[in-house]
Amino acid sequence: MRSWQSSVARARLSRIIDEAVAGKPQFIQRRDGKEVVVVSRDSYERMQGGLKTFLLDDGYAGPGEAAFDAIMVDIRATTDAAFLPRRPPNES
Repeated sequence: MRSWQSSVARARLSRIIDEAVAGKPQFIQRRDGKEVVVVSRDSYERMQGGLKTFLLDDGYAGPGEAAFDAIMVDIRATTDAAFLPRRPPNES
């Protein structure tokens, strides 16, 4: 990951886009300290799938959805209501 000042980023936009498309997020910072992150469309869409999709796609849960679901069952059995499902399984 690389960080750019906004004034430099304007002149190097093509390079920033190339790096983001290659899977390397790029940070752009203004003088007032506010930042943005430039990522590829594929990365962005993967993040939009939700936490479960993000964790599964990035290999945190192991192969397949069953591993993630099994972990969540264990967590729900040992923790408070924060991790309980909002609706019963198989209900739309």
